Amino acid sequence: MDSKTRFLMALRHQKPDRVPFNFWMDRRLMDKYEKEIGHRHWRVKHYGADVIETFARLDFPSGKMVEHTGTEWLEEPLFKNWSDAEDIVLPDPSLPEVYALIEQDLREFPDKAVILDMPTAWGIIAGQMRGYENVYMDLYEYEEPFKQLGRRITDIQVRAVEKACQMGITALYLMEDVATSQGLSMSPQMIWEHSFDYARRMKEVADSFGIPTMFHCCGKITDDLMDLFFRLGVDAINPLQPSVNDTKEYAEKYFGKMAVYGAMDNSFIIPQGSPAQVHAHIVQQFELLGKPDGGLIFSSHDLDIKTPRENVEAMISSIKECKY
Repeated sequence: MDSKTRFLMALRHQKPDRVPFNFWMDRRLMDKYEKEIGHRHWRVKHYGADVIETFARLDFPSGKMVEHTGTEWLEEPLFKNWSDAEDIVLPDPSLPEVYALIEQDLREFPDKAVILDMPTAWGIIAGQMRGYENVYMDLYEYEEPFKQLGRRITDIQVRAVEKACQMGITALYLMEDVATSQGLSMSPQMIWEHSFDYARRMKEVADSFGIPTMFHCCGKITDDLMDLFFRLGVDAINPLQPSVNDTKEYAEKYFGKMAVYGAMDNSFIIPQGSPAQVHAHIVQQFELLGKPDGGLIFSSHDLDIKTPRENVEAMISSIKECKY
């Protein structure tokens, strides 16, 4: 069974030959592995991962960014006055170079699940244009300019999603962090209005091609947030972090209703535990979320930079043992 089939069967709550998987690490650790192994998709080439997350090169403008602990952070907003927002030059989705990486990934890995990562306008505005410390006040003081910029961004993303679907991506992977470790970062109504409603437009494009949709959100996945996921109609959520979510409780409530792309503890067990503890964790999560009828695609969020190689090896070998 090839990876694409394995991925799609799991997403549809069917039984593949084994549970499909992917994993992410701290970017500095990722770079170290890539240099040692020698391929940008070393997780697929060396470890047999089933999923490739690809990107449309839509270079939305950002404020001044600084690198810290392997991640870029916004230091200075792109603009201070919302009256300047209308003049922001946004990327052109008609340019061929926007789709070069997608084309390369699809051509090089025709038997893998190639999924398109796409944030919503909320994160682009909050994370790289205005900063999270500003946007919550912006929503109240400049609601209409905020929405107008969100619509402009989404118009571009919709065109990019349509092109990627025409090219043959396996799934659309929408992304937005609208929760913290304690719960939602905004009210459900605000999450829908400022993130999910824009996501809906991209999902409708994928739906028109018969392509499934997944959604990434770190933090605590509350029942209110699950209601929004069901309203949006996504097929799977990511990452369902075990350190802030009770996966047993999730399985009791939602097993068979929505697939999971994630479910591995990137914060404690995998980076800090023993290989035996890593193995036990993987088996437990498979028993909770994968059996008896699929619905699980293993993926870690960013594993800590200090994660030992033996724990990574134990994680992967344990996943490959998870067969139906």
